[in-house]
Amino acid sequence: MAKLSIYNEIVDEETKVMYQDWCGTDGVCFKDIHEFLNSMAEDDDEVDMHLHCPGGDCIEGWAIYDALRTSGKNITATIDGECASMATIILLAAPKERRFGNKNARLCIHNPAVSYLDLWPDDRLTADELEQLKAKLTAQQLVLVEEQNKILDLYVERTGSERGVLQSIMNEDKYVDMEKAMELGFISATVEPNTASKKNHKQKFEKMEKTTIKNSVLKKLLALAGFSKVEDVEATVLDQKITAADGAEFTVEREDGDPQVGDKAYPNGTYTLDDGTVIVVANEVIESITPAGEGGDDEDLKALQEQVTTLTAQVESLTTEKQNLENEKQALADEKATLEADKAALQQQVTDLTNEKETLTAEKQSLTEAQKTEEEAAILDIVAKAGGKAWLDGVCQMTSTFHPGNRSFKEHGGGDRQLQGETKTQRMLREQRERQEAKRNAKK
Repeated sequence: MAKLSIYNEIVDEETKVMYQDWCGTDGVCFKDIHEFLNSMAEDDDEVDMHLHCPGGDCIEGWAIYDALRTSGKNITATIDGECASMATIILLAAPKERRFGNKNARLCIHNPAVSYLDLWPDDRLTADELEQLKAKLTAQQLVLVEEQNKILDLYVERTGSERGVLQSIMNEDKYVDMEKAMELGFISATVEPNTASKKNHKQKFEKMEKTTIKNSVLKKLLALAGFSKVEDVEATVLDQKITAADGAEFTVEREDGDPQVGDKAYPNGTYTLDDGTVIVVANEVIESITPAGEGGDDEDLKALQEQVTTLTAQVESLTTEKQNLENEKQALADEKATLEADKAALQQQVTDLTNEKETLTAEKQSLTEAQKTEEEAAILDIVAKAGGKAWLDGVCQMTSTFHPGNRSFKEHGGGDRQLQGETKTQRMLREQRERQEAKRNAKK
């Protein structure tokens, strides 16, 4: 089993080198974890990770998380003291059942943020430049919102807690104990303290004795140099930290004396001291120092500060507007889903009605084919009155005795215009034709 201790701030490699050179402190970067994993024996599949880390750089933190998750190793994570910010992401590289915390450890999750905004340009700002600054602030805000959602997604996935609960705790930005961390799903259990064996206690005592001897030698060396503790050396060798009238702090790399133009200083900005002196830091160098009463840029600075305040208010307004738009988008999405459901129901009704129409059309066709015409109905009525089917069968079986040889004509009525051989029927037809002919002649 390989033991991995992450006991420093998470920084990129360049910042780590700067910490080592200028501050004498150390940091943890992705390269450290990458080299640690590559140095493990091929047959060693266990990583015992211990965390006492305040967090740090998001990009490096995600890279370390991915390296651990894709290493193929069985990872156990234990919170030794502090686990905050991006350190909580690294903690979640271990499965939940292998995440632990010491009883007195603490954990903090919060929304991502920038350390400071460089809003103090060297020159006066035009309207176009202010618009560009506004765009930069908006872009930075969107990046932070995206990073916040990314962190929340992982928290929900790896802890099982509800998103709203996690977000409310992130908004508070405060530490919680291990009992709360266990409740939220960041760890599965706390590590109970145990009493060391006699042998281990002896080894620990020997180690403490050696450390005490080293510390004693170090104190003697400090005393010879005129210092009482290591912090005095750092304070002397390093810089001056100056606080401006508005509470903003900046550092000047000068051992003694007042800051001078050309001294290395950071962060960049324009600082007004309590006595009215204005110090401008640009490109991490003091560019100008204007004593109180000699500067003509106070009004410009005040105007710029008002513009920054206005821009900040605009950013907050845009944030609120963005949230409102997201709420409206969600409402529209819900409405769309409802309409799509209604559409599906209506389409089903149309399909049912179409099928019903086809069925009724077929029934109508069948009824039409079976329906009798008026003429057929009249004939059947006559047949029924005459005697029904029996009568019709009798008529159909009748034979005629008529033939041309037995045809004779008789004269009936003795009228004036009797034609020899004209039957009564022929006479009636002739008279009808004569009447019709008379009517036509009368109309002419």
